[in-house]
Amino acid sequence: MDVDLKTLEEVVERAVKRALAEARSEEMKAVAEALKALADYTKAGFAQLDRRVSNLEKRLSSVEEGLGALTEATLSRYVWEDLRAELAARGEGVLRRLRNARVDGFDVDLLVEGESRVYVVEIKVKPRRRDVDALVKKAEAVAKAYAKPATAILAGVRIGDDVEKYAKGRGVEVYRY
Repeated sequence: MDVDLKTLEEVVERAVKRALAEARSEEMKAVAEALKALADYTKAGFAQLDRRVSNLEKRLSSVEEGLGALTEATLSRYVWEDLRAELAARGEGVLRRLRNARVDGFDVDLLVEGESRVYVVEIKVKPRRRDVDALVKKAEAVAKAYAKPATAILAGVRIGDDVEKYAKGRGVEVYRY
């Protein structure tokens, strides 16, 4: 259940004002004052809690960004090593390797230009179908920009069977780590 704190605050404030206005005895006035003090204390507590939660969200976001960057860098290295070995076994030389390349407005996690084709790698911890679709568009843009056929490669750690099947159906190679 979600609680709208602003509405709750308004309701409590009205109740306290009414209790103070209608208090007929000193004891009832004391109860109303105690209720007011409790409401003020609770309001301050919620404000402090809100600041703490906000701070935790910022810190968690920072941790997620760092972990994502570290994962991408590590998997890029794995893909590069595997792809380099695969190209060498086929006798194809590598002209260049670029991390975080930008091609026609697209961000490419890893771009490897071979002698006969370009390899466009998207790295996701847990890719989804929309990531596959985005990768296919990137590969099309890279093929046009480099005037060579492009091979799309999806690399990840937690690639679901349905996503892998979808990727392969779209002509995307899948590297699981």
